[in-house]
Amino acid sequence: MLTEERHQIILKQLKLHNIVKLQDLIPLTGASESTLRRDLQDLEECHKLLRIYGGAQSVVSFHDEPALSQKATSNTDQKDQIGRIAGELVKDNQVVFLDAGTTVQAVIPYLAKLSNLLVITNSVVNASTLSDYSIETFVPGGRLKSSTKALVGSTMTNALESYHFDIAFIGTNGFSAKSGYTTPDPEEASTKEIAIQNSVKKYILADSSKCGQVSFARFANLSAANLITNELPGKSADLIKKYTNLTEVK
Repeated sequence: MLTEERHQIILKQLKLHNIVKLQDLIPLTGASESTLRRDLQDLEECHKLLRIYGGAQSVVSFHDEPALSQKATSNTDQKDQIGRIAGELVKDNQVVFLDAGTTVQAVIPYLAKLSNLLVITNSVVNASTLSDYSIETFVPGGRLKSSTKALVGSTMTNALESYHFDIAFIGTNGFSAKSGYTTPDPEEASTKEIAIQNSVKKYILADSSKCGQVSFARFANLSAANLITNELPGKSADLIKKYTNLTEVK
């Protein structure tokens, strides 16, 4: 079997199952384990998969990113619970950064009772919602992404580099012990990275469906920020706790 044919089989299996074991690929391709290891390495170098122990995991590309309207209708109860816990961490008179994303957006109703807040956000949706709650809001400029309604690009990142936040809430498309926090778009990754660096306290907000998911661009190691999510499987929670402060909403 030609190398390209093996690659197509591997990618097809990843598309179907998200994770593929090396031993399962041997009968499908007729190739040896050493040949398949080289195939996985080649595909990883092309950013088409992520090698893991005993096999490989799919990588979400920039073009695979779901639209904000799709995200808004998924795991809504979990997101609201995460938003409530996150909102309780904010105090009067603080400067807050809110990243784009539906889980981070769930924080906003819980900020309404606080006084003298200044919220900086790169999300036009979050900015509109903050305005509805009469919360003072500042939106740095940038290029508007149609899929996530986030402002990105060098204008945005240059502005954020000069700001400092008391607390930041950041969304992620995936988190894992090996790959850290990831997102499909390198431009959004840059915004998240700077916000984390320039904040005294920083929290990643993600429902448990993001556990083990890996996207194209890493913006932080797990240790760079605390993680708030809903309940994880026991083994996953134990592993994540080795790298960061984990809060599980139950």
